[in-house]
Amino acid sequence: MSRPQFPRRRFIQTLGASALATFPALGAAGANDRVRLGVIGCGGRGSSLTKQFSGLADVEIVALCDADTAHMEKLAGGLKSKPALIQDYRKLLERDDIDGVIIASPNHWHALHTIHACQAGKDVYVEKPVTHRLEEAAPMIAAAEKYGRVVQAGTQNRSDKGLIEAFDFIQKGEIGKITAIRGLCYRNRKSIGAKRDTPLTPPATCDYDLWLGPAEDLPILRPKFHYDWHWIFNTGDGDMGNQGPHETDLMAWVLGDPPPPTKVRTFGQRFGWNDAGNTPNLLTSSFEYGGVPAIFEVNNLWVKPGTNAAASFKGIRVGIIVTCEGGEFRGGRGGGNVFGPDGKERLHKFPGDAGGGHARNFIDAMKSRKAKSLHAQIANSCGSAALSHYSNISHREGEETTAKKLREETFASSPAMLEVLDRQEAQLENWSIDKGTAPYVLGAEITIDSGKVTSPLADPKLVAPFNRKGHEVPATV
Repeated sequence: MSRPQFPRRRFIQTLGASALATFPALGAAGANDRVRLGVIGCGGRGSSLTKQFSGLADVEIVALCDADTAHMEKLAGGLKSKPALIQDYRKLLERDDIDGVIIASPNHWHALHTIHACQAGKDVYVEKPVTHRLEEAAPMIAAAEKYGRVVQAGTQNRSDKGLIEAFDFIQKGEIGKITAIRGLCYRNRKSIGAKRDTPLTPPATCDYDLWLGPAEDLPILRPKFHYDWHWIFNTGDGDMGNQGPHETDLMAWVLGDPPPPTKVRTFGQRFGWNDAGNTPNLLTSSFEYGGVPAIFEVNNLWVKPGTNAAASFKGIRVGIIVTCEGGEFRGGRGGGNVFGPDGKERLHKFPGDAGGGHARNFIDAMKSRKAKSLHAQIANSCGSAALSHYSNISHREGEETTAKKLREETFASSPAMLEVLDRQEAQLENWSIDKGTAPYVLGAEITIDSGKVTSPLADPKLVAPFNRKGHEVPATV
């Protein structure tokens, strides 16, 4: 489908350092002045964020934007206000009655939308994962700094009252040093349906060229157009990069946002579904991170077929477990508990609020112009998103193997990884999965230096933006 050309492109390309002069800092206005926001991406998450932000007394939703006009029309119909409806985000960024934007577009658009918004003098609230490829992080961070923008990531757990208190408790050494950490992403998901024989035609209401943006123009062979792009590596990152960034971010946060790991290795596969998705539904990652052994588990298979029940570990389905010398924290969004060394006696309870103040934190930072007051700063969020990307890279560079080899060779000296394998083997037995015809994939052991994957890396596309013509992510801003 063709898309008309807009003068907006020339505006963004030439805007440069004049942005700050053209768009004065919101902080120059009174603290009680209304903040005017535009929304880019009006699907499920965009709808939730629009309603959340519009519930703040000093916020006005000025415009909605989506490549699929049906999305924004549906969202607009449920709002009391009457925002402008704009299909092309560049036209939205052109408006001088917008102070900031909420970006809830598909993953492959997050970087470019953020960079262009910063160049246009807009503050940004961008959903996770903030990056779709590792090399998108540097220009995003640079754009926020160069144009003086306030950029908050949608990792709302950083605003959870219970987690703030719990992590402060842990970091002060109240239960001793951290000795191990584990992230868990066990979700009740199901197959997205069989791969199509012929490519799907996007909805007539969607400008597909604009929806596709930087991603590769590949045939759509999944049955459903919207949302299920998460399970295609071209546009999504699987649950390791969907739900996972919330929990990798908790791991990074409690460890003090340390430097990247030096090595990562995974095992997993897309088991049982035989569908149009190509991201793993079981993926276990092992890495040394923040000076402690770390494991992250993605498990999207039901415990048994037809049960609609997810697995769990130590009572946690989605969250983290922080093991310390004198106890263990178990929790996630909504807070958690600290248990004694025996793992049974609860020593402390930290009730949370699911990060309900995250939107407020962003608006307050917009008014004060103090980006450091943000709970989820863009540099930290790029770092925690990278953990998901490292795992996916390891998996995609991997080779098929057997559970026997995993047990007797690769992870023979790692009781924690063997314990994960034991639980997965029992679960796969429930699904009557023949692991001979659907073997595990043992991920490559990738090495990382200063955040960059150094080896092995057979496919540079795994780290670099796709940069489809006309939608290139700039290496410098």
